[in-house]
Amino acid sequence: MTGLFSHAPQEPDDDAAGATPLPARTAAVHVPVDAEHAFEGFTEYIHLWWPAGRHSRLGVGSHFSLDRDGLQEEDDAGQVQIWGELGRAEPPGLLELRILHPREQAAPTDLRLHFVDAGGAGTDVRLEQSGWAAGRAGELQYAASDHWSDVLEAYARFMGAG
Repeated sequence: MTGLFSHAPQEPDDDAAGATPLPARTAAVHVPVDAEHAFEGFTEYIHLWWPAGRHSRLGVGSHFSLDRDGLQEEDDAGQVQIWGELGRAEPPGLLELRILHPREQAAPTDLRLHFVDAGGAGTDVRLEQSGWAAGRAGELQYAASDHWSDVLEAYARFMGAG
């Protein structure tokens, strides 16, 4: 019956008690095109550059898409796995997604991509993922989200970076 009344002592959440918040995951690449083309390459052509052979929830032969429904992966049999829901899209500078973590059963995390003009010398693309759950669920989310540098490197190669 602990917790039924406001004056009752609250039991600590052993999973999150005293835990230090996890830092944001960040990654960045430079692509040799203007911000408009960089944004378009990321969103419209994701099916051509996403490294599904290394980063997939459905296995070999799947492909990715990104549209108003969000980031999703589909295999040859038509099975769909939603990776994230679309938050905001403000071309050519900002793309926000809420990344779903199906195995962890925790709230989505926030993914922001900034496409920043590098003064006529291409575009800097900066990614930040944050909003981890507390405790063990957040640790699992964090561990499952260590692929962004590799994903952005594949994107940069597709966009013509060396």
